[in-house]
Order: sequence, then structure tokens, then C-alpha cells
Amino acid sequence: MRIRRGAIALLTATLLLAGCATPVSGPEQTPTGSAPAAQSTPSATASRSAGEPDPDDPSTWIVSADGMGPVLIGGEFDAALAELPTSWTSDGAACSWAAFWNAPDNSFSMHFVRGAEDQSEPISEISASTMADSVTGAVGPETAEGIGVGATRDEILDAYPEAEEGTATVDGEWIRVASESDGQIFFQFLTGAERAWAVTVTTRDEPSYEVCG
Repeated sequence: MRIRRGAIALLTATLLLAGCATPVSGPEQTPTGSAPAAQSTPSATASRSAGEPDPDDPSTWIVSADGMGPVLIGGEFDAALAELPTSWTSDGAACSWAAFWNAPDNSFSMHFVRGAEDQSEPISEISASTMADSVTGAVGPETAEGIGVGATRDEILDAYPEAEEGTATVDGEWIRVASESDGQIFFQFLTGAERAWAVTVTTRDEPSYEVCG
């Protein structure tokens, strides 16, 4: 099953009930190559001044090279899911390596994944996204610099002047904020689009195109 970009925010909950949910993001679970060399760019690890992140509200979470809010790169999948509200769901039969969440107003959605082959593999990707073809402004979690889904290319490059721009292996474009951590922050765009439809922290060469496909 393959669900393309732009549909995930409205379809995630339905797909989970059907036995498989597929977020919209870059290549499949298998990495496409070796990890790129780290660059000396901000890793967005400082806290925003708006207060402590609310586990029930991922829009308050901080995006950094280490993860998003309480969901951290390298963390244990089942333990992380158990600590989150029951609005986070995982299909243990069809897609046991991924967990999903939808905003009550469907303004954005989130997912995190571990390796698909071994239940003991750590969390390797966390993502927030919105409808790719209709993003108009900021929604969801942000970096310490206030950058997240809906940010423009100029806003991202102003906040991270050493960030790298690239083209996704399957579809779309990205801006990558490298770090010395295992994870890197990617802002994802439809080809030629001005605003990011997703922000993803991953240990892979680029965000996954499919998660449960």
C-alpha cells in the first residue's frame, strides 16, 4: 500500500483502523547510503521560552537534532509510546514499528518509527507534517529558533545559514540542518514550493518516503 504526500493528515486515523498507516515522507525504511558528514550548524537544542512542552499537545514540543519533545532519537519505541497519551496509536499487527498521532483539528500529524526488522531497534525517525499541497502557515512543533512546518525557505536559511539544500530521492526537496548528534533535522518541500510541509528528525540520509508500505 502506498499513500503519497498531501493525504496523510486526513487519512492517518482511517488507515490505522484499517490495519496500516502510511505517513507522507521520503524513501522507505532502508537507508539509501551512508550518513552525510556533520556540519557546524545550529542543532536547535535550547528550549523555547514559552514554557514546558505539554505531552498532550505536540505543538508545544521542541524540535532538535535529538528528537521532538519526549520522543528521542535512539529511544526505546515501546517505552516512548507507553509514556504518551492514548491519542498516539500503533498497529501492532501490520505496522508495529510506527506510531501515529493526529491533531484534533487535523491541522497536522506526527509519527515516529524504529527499524522494521527487529523489535529491539531504537527510534530512528520522528516527523511532523501537514497537507503538502495546502500548507499556508506555521503549525506543530518548532525548533528553538521558532522554525517548523509552514516555515519558508528564507526563514529556514536565515535561522540556519549553513543548512544544505537538496532533492529527495523519490519526490520533493529538502533543507537539511546537520549536527554532531546522530539525528539531523530536515525541512521538506514539494518541488518548487515555498513553505515546508514537514519537519523530520532522522538518522537516515533523508526522511522516509513510506513507513508502512
